[in-house]
Amino acid sequence: MTPQLRDYHGHPYELTDPEQAGHRFDEQIETIMPHGGYGQTITIGPPDQPTLRIDIDIDADRAALRWLPDGSHATNLPPDTPIIVYESPDTGLTDIPANLARLTTATTRQAVIEYVTTGTRPTNVTWEHSAHN
Repeated sequence: MTPQLRDYHGHPYELTDPEQAGHRFDEQIETIMPHGGYGQTITIGPPDQPTLRIDIDIDADRAALRWLPDGSHATNLPPDTPIIVYESPDTGLTDIPANLARLTTATTRQAVIEYVTTGTRPTNVTWEHSAHN
């Protein structure tokens, strides 16, 4: 099954290959949100059930990457700063704590491409569980 990237509106975009996944990811994260910033939530996975949740703010160069099947989150950097993302038109702005926003934009992009390539949880990051998922 071809994975889909869903933007903050829930619009689906098929990710047919790794190159397209990188391009679509770049295009999406550079979109200015209704609050005037770049911070947003996107999901990636099969059409019926997202597998990855990404809360990302390119201005802060921080992202929270969560593997939804088991509730784990990626932790390549020490906690530094929380980010604010536009989750959806229904939810609006959401605070993402520093202990979850522990990847750079580039590392998150690599994880997305790996997921689209393999269909499995990315291995370019370390995964942890916490009460803050």
